[in-house]
Amino acid sequence: MTSMQVIGTGLGRTGTMSMKLALEELGFSPCHHMKETSNHPDRNHHFRAILQDVESEEAIKAIFEGFKATVDQPGNMFYQTFMKLNPKAKVILTVRDSPESWARSARNTIFSCNNTSGWIPSNIKRLFWDFFEPPQIQLVHKIMADTKFHGVDPNDPKTDLAQMYTDWNKRVIETVPAEKLLIFNVKEGWKPLCDFLGVPVPDTPFPRVNSTANFKEMVGAHVKKKMGVLLLKFVLVVSIGAGAAVLLTHFG
Repeated sequence: MTSMQVIGTGLGRTGTMSMKLALEELGFSPCHHMKETSNHPDRNHHFRAILQDVESEEAIKAIFEGFKATVDQPGNMFYQTFMKLNPKAKVILTVRDSPESWARSARNTIFSCNNTSGWIPSNIKRLFWDFFEPPQIQLVHKIMADTKFHGVDPNDPKTDLAQMYTDWNKRVIETVPAEKLLIFNVKEGWKPLCDFLGVPVPDTPFPRVNSTANFKEMVGAHVKKKMGVLLLKFVLVVSIGAGAAVLLTHFG
């Protein structure tokens, strides 16, 4: 896998969806993001192989084959493997204004089971999450908990998300050569990103997408769709049962 030119190491909720769009506009397309796990379901079984062996280069290559860049989970976890396979690639660590602001955003979106506020107990939230969350995302979160990566479960209410964010960023900064690394807040816009990548600054505004409100709207649509499918299955089962009962009564 020698096509990876830009390696995003920032955690989800650091503007990674905006970065995906920005990198693709700059010519580093396609760029992998967590959403690609839904667009390429045929590759998701490789996450089970990684769960068994987090250093499985074969599985990592199979998931990211053909991508010129990657941001967000799950790609950020494998940045050292990508650097080994693509020595000329540049690395970008996207960050938020503070660890606390990242934790607040993550707790309200991608790691909602970590949120202990509200009237719903954490264990009930976890059951709901296990039922509605796509299986490949659940696998990615399990991989994140491996000691090679974060060593903690981000959905566990006992996990200090701000500390997890701080530890991860520190690790990236300590393991990536300074000349290959850009620490970047999407609020900075095009110039520092383009200067680092050696490409012209576009005339278009820097992408700004996937706010907390946008994320919740997307999740809500997913839940409604799944509930609709369940309701349809329930109606079909009831209808078949009722029809069978009528036939038994008539011919029995």
